[in-house]
Amino acid sequence: MPAVSVLNAENPFELFFRDPVYLEFKNHLYNYLRRKEEIASFLGRATGPVLEVGSGVSPVTEGEGFLIYSDMSEEAVRILTRAKAGRRAVALSATDIPFKDQSVSVLVSSEVLEHIADDERALSEMTRVLKPGGRLILTVPAHAVYFSYDDHFVKHVRRYSVKALVRTLGGLGFVDFRVSKVAGLLEKISMIGVVFAFHLLSRRKREAGREERRPAAAHPWLSRLLPIYKAANRGYAQLVKWEAKLMPLALTSIVLVTCVKRPGK
Repeated sequence: MPAVSVLNAENPFELFFRDPVYLEFKNHLYNYLRRKEEIASFLGRATGPVLEVGSGVSPVTEGEGFLIYSDMSEEAVRILTRAKAGRRAVALSATDIPFKDQSVSVLVSSEVLEHIADDERALSEMTRVLKPGGRLILTVPAHAVYFSYDDHFVKHVRRYSVKALVRTLGGLGFVDFRVSKVAGLLEKISMIGVVFAFHLLSRRKREAGREERRPAAAHPWLSRLLPIYKAANRGYAQLVKWEAKLMPLALTSIVLVTCVKRPGK
């Protein structure tokens, strides 16, 4: 696997990447906890390299093996390199993965494809670098009818039809599909509120311009809120989980799709 040069990429969240309190809040948000929990239940024990494409500053993959994090953001890669001692973090584009053919055993990509205009090329690249028999694990926002304010703000290009995504992956040579409901209506409604709050915070930071400002970590009241925030999000993540499991797939807002690359492909 070659060394990878660092890329620059527009990211509306980079404004907060250096803020440790923001990162604590982000890494304990119920939405993130749900995706991480669901992915862990399908990951198992990989016998070879595991690549996470689009890790951002909050990877969803954990494990003891050879794990590689990646993102387009230079800032995210620097933060990951510092925070994940002993792990490799590289900058790359999902549509041009600079790894050898059939070089990774598992590829994980969570909430990434919906940001990519040419998602079919990204899926083709993911297929190329996976070994035959290797596992692909994706989470994506589901159902175009849910496309709304929060999708626009975080620069989603689309939401996915599960049937269409499975059909596309089947055409690339994947088999043994499993679909899991990660979150439902509660998550969708809540995320609109979360993104609106984030929008207000980011606008305040932009309006401050070049003024000298203390980081959020310098505000002790935010740090005092963290234990309450973490406990509340752990509880809410379980509520979101069971609401999604009980609801039909047609009402799901986030789905996990996992499949295996057919030998010989």
